[in-house]
Amino acid sequence: MNEGFAGEPMSMGASGKARGADLEIKFTDAIDMARVRGLLNLARERVGAPVERVQTLNLVGVHYSDASWEKSWPGLEAVSVLHPARIVGLIALPNEKEASITARVAVLRPNNAPFFVERIVMRATGAAVRRLDSSIDGLLVPDVPTVVVWGGRAEGHLLRRAISTADRVIVDSGTRPLSALPELNSYLQRGAPVGDLAWARIFPWQVLAAEVLDIPNLREHRGNLRAATVTTQGPPGPEALLLAGWFQSRVRRAKVQVVAGAAQPEAAPPAPGPSASSSNPPPPAPEPLAAGQIIELAFEAPPAHFKLQRNGGILEAQVRGDDDGELVHRLRLPPDTPGALLAQEMKMLAGCDDIYSRALDEAAKLANTVPQTGSSPGKEKESAP
Repeated sequence: MNEGFAGEPMSMGASGKARGADLEIKFTDAIDMARVRGLLNLARERVGAPVERVQTLNLVGVHYSDASWEKSWPGLEAVSVLHPARIVGLIALPNEKEASITARVAVLRPNNAPFFVERIVMRATGAAVRRLDSSIDGLLVPDVPTVVVWGGRAEGHLLRRAISTADRVIVDSGTRPLSALPELNSYLQRGAPVGDLAWARIFPWQVLAAEVLDIPNLREHRGNLRAATVTTQGPPGPEALLLAGWFQSRVRRAKVQVVAGAAQPEAAPPAPGPSASSSNPPPPAPEPLAAGQIIELAFEAPPAHFKLQRNGGILEAQVRGDDDGELVHRLRLPPDTPGALLAQEMKMLAGCDDIYSRALDEAAKLANTVPQTGSSPGKEKESAP
């Protein structure tokens, strides 16, 4: 974390210290919110932040490892450029022996934005983790929406509290085993304001499928969709079930299934090619697909056959069997930049996407028919927006 304050960090005396650009204070008993607010005021003075502040959002990240928080932080910062926010990080480490809470505070200007962003990180260990729940209200800017980005399992008291108080809670079902989908679905069916980064990942597949069915000479096939198959790289992951659930929820009469494709083969050694001095070097090989990722979406509307396939950074749709001959349609996948998926899910700052809710309901039913493989293959344990 490199906010680049001028000069040396200011000493906080026995009760606090500077940690790089962050100001830090540690509590071994109850959290003194007045001291945390004092640390925040000091951080504002250090960077010359104006008294009048632009803050339209509370952006809360909840994580269960230091690595998960560090991985998610660039995405939260990127989103704060679009939505000037106070960023609150809650890191819960219940398995550590020491019971303490460390507050780290910084005020920064992201990417030369015309405003400052405040960041407060509360790191709790051991039995002190239970104090995070009661500290949340004192860390938030009042009278603006609160979005919680959940970086752990979709369970527990802290999550239930977030769902009951936040305007929106964003999870990543793609980092969870398939068995987590029914539990997540139970929250949504009770009206929880949940968003999902895995849903944002499959958006290009939905767009391309809708586009080819909206081409004028192919619209006649929309009323004759009979079946769809989602094929994955090895054992299916949650994103594949969400895509299948989306298709099933939109075309009730279709028979939809998810099947496991072949595992990713080992990369072959590079073939001899032109020397490094050549003016036309070969293009870089595409990143290998992780286990569980979607390879193909195929659907049938006899006599037409539609097939969407991933080809590096391109999604390609092929249509065969139509009276007008074969058709190929392509869509470039968006770059995987920090915060891109989170920004897409935050286009809705409150409530729940009804289309996602229906797709998840169908995906949860499919999860009971797909063999379980433990944790979702090829994914991190904690999510990163």
